[in-house]
Amino acid sequence: MSEKTEVIQKQLTEAIIRQLENNPEDWTKPWQGAGRMPHNPQSGTIYTGGNYMVLMFLSPDPADPRWSTYKGWAKLGGNVKKGETGTPIIYWGRSFVCETCGKWSKNECKAHPGASQSRMMARSYSVFHASQVENAPKWEQPEPSPDIDVEVYRKWFKSIGADWRETPSDRAFYSPSGDYINTPEDVQFEGTAEWFGVVAHEFTHWTGASSRLNRKAENNGERTGYAFEELVAELGAVFLSNHHGVATSPRKDHGSYIASWLKALNGDHKFVWDAASKASKALKFITEAADEIPSPELSEIHT
Repeated sequence: MSEKTEVIQKQLTEAIIRQLENNPEDWTKPWQGAGRMPHNPQSGTIYTGGNYMVLMFLSPDPADPRWSTYKGWAKLGGNVKKGETGTPIIYWGRSFVCETCGKWSKNECKAHPGASQSRMMARSYSVFHASQVENAPKWEQPEPSPDIDVEVYRKWFKSIGADWRETPSDRAFYSPSGDYINTPEDVQFEGTAEWFGVVAHEFTHWTGASSRLNRKAENNGERTGYAFEELVAELGAVFLSNHHGVATSPRKDHGSYIASWLKALNGDHKFVWDAASKASKALKFITEAADEIPSPELSEIHT
């Protein structure tokens, strides 16, 4: 992994640590007003995984989720303001390394035909927020909805194919041994958006089973602690809420994980990045398994 990639991950980790320490009960506040995934209005790309976290935590205005490159804004008729600094994000691209001379490039080595091997490599580039741009297209973003049609979303969640049980209980959980989800009935929640968030949280847990994304095996023995899986589910619920324009709110029961998250973050700046990456895979798995439902009119999800 490149030095620049590590710097980006460290900056993100430090921002989240500050938020957890200063506002532990509401540490997800930076994205609560978003109601839409960070995206590039020029290309239609949706930023997910660690890039989502970077762009939401470092955004000058999370309510406006538009980010693009210098050239991207120019194509839309905008101009990046003088003196503005871009926010670096990471993408994975294919590069070639020559086994004869050892040089890396975007194409095969011309000096040594047939000696190049293709590799996936992390790269970085900078994007600018809409507030940093003059003459940016006007943004008319509806407020994320605090009230949703439960029946519409219940039907959508059921179309995913999980064994989901709504019972008059006070517990929400995913049972790995029984491979089923249990949530309280919707009338037991303070609001419909809170109901959506809890259901999305448990569905994210459900995606990690060995018959689906197999997160335990994918982690190669690492990141097996429950606190890490709980962070994946927490982020998965936020991603899914933003994907559908549903208002997000902090879970009342995640306070017990704050200390574990802080300990892990202080010792490993890749902790939250890895969790966000896995949450994005869960989002993609869920949305591809489900029936279509009205959602933001953006392009396919990119991790």
